[in-house]
Amino acid sequence: MDIFFILLIGVLFTLMAGSLIFYFQTQQNFKEIAQKLAAIDEPKPVVHSTEAVKLELAKHRDILFVLEADLTKTKREVLTEEELKTFDLARRQIKLSISRLKTNGAWIGLPFEYEWIEMLDRLPNVWSLCQKAELERQAQAQAQALQAEQAV
Repeated sequence: MDIFFILLIGVLFTLMAGSLIFYFQTQQNFKEIAQKLAAIDEPKPVVHSTEAVKLELAKHRDILFVLEADLTKTKREVLTEEELKTFDLARRQIKLSISRLKTNGAWIGLPFEYEWIEMLDRLPNVWSLCQKAELERQAQAQAQALQAEQAV
């Protein structure tokens, strides 16, 4: 009878040890799965090559400098819609390139590289004509709003 109880206790102990091992193994698997899901959910930051970003930045700066030279040469007083779109695209791309360079740790800063605001100081004709065009758009929008109010 004593041997029966000892065997029963041994079997129960073995079952308990096996269930504990199974439990801890399962927990490890759940941790691995959770880590893999977290890695999938988090978007990995896209690292752009510094040279490609600098090339993109130089390309859009050159577009604006050519536009500035053209305005200085022809002494025009207005920008076309295409030139305004070009200015807006170049502005967005330059700001994006600057932020990417800062993220990569490749931003040198003054006197070698200019922020967007500092670049505008080197584009006085383009900047003044863009501001003039924006003010005209706002004035037209206000005039249309007044006409709509008066019509009602």
